[in-house]
Amino acid sequence: MNSDYEKKALIDTNNLEWQIDTQNVFKKVLSTKDEEETSLIKLQKNSSLNQETKINSVEVFVLEGTYINQYGKFLKGTYLKLSKENESLVKTDDNCVFFRKTNHFSDEQKIIIDTETSEWLEGQGNLKVMPLDVQTALVKWPKDEKFIPHKHWGGEEILVLEGIFMDEYGNYPKGSWIRSPHLSEHFPFVKEETIIFVKTGHL
Repeated sequence: MNSDYEKKALIDTNNLEWQIDTQNVFKKVLSTKDEEETSLIKLQKNSSLNQETKINSVEVFVLEGTYINQYGKFLKGTYLKLSKENESLVKTDDNCVFFRKTNHFSDEQKIIIDTETSEWLEGQGNLKVMPLDVQTALVKWPKDEKFIPHKHWGGEEILVLEGIFMDEYGNYPKGSWIRSPHLSEHFPFVKEETIIFVKTGHL
């Protein structure tokens, strides 16, 4: 699914049905390629991601609830990049929804950031930026902000967290996932305050 990184992919995840993965674990799969997967995952109260040990490198952004793994307990708004995570230790004590990318990198990293308490930095124009990793950030767009037309060297991937992201090709409400290939270009803007999770140059 959406395995060709040379093609644009667009999914309004609000229109996707949750698929049962295992007991009390539900998925909305956005992209798969070899061992790589990009998905939204929902764990119900007092459930675990996997009953068996399975080790992945992961990037996780917690959208709702509490995410628990071998490194601790993480609330909504936490970003994690981990070179090794044991799925049998991933659980929640309430309902939890998170965006997850598995096996997309091979370097030894452990990054954990609470974006609810981290500082926004000045970006281009009136944008605010919260760096999460070299190629990953949160970007806050104020009302009626426009960005310069630009190309995506190495591609771009966006998950809309709040508001409505827009460009000349369409409108993307909260929950939209957009992946644009290498050298694609667009002219993005917003009409209301909008926050996006964005990765660039990783394709």
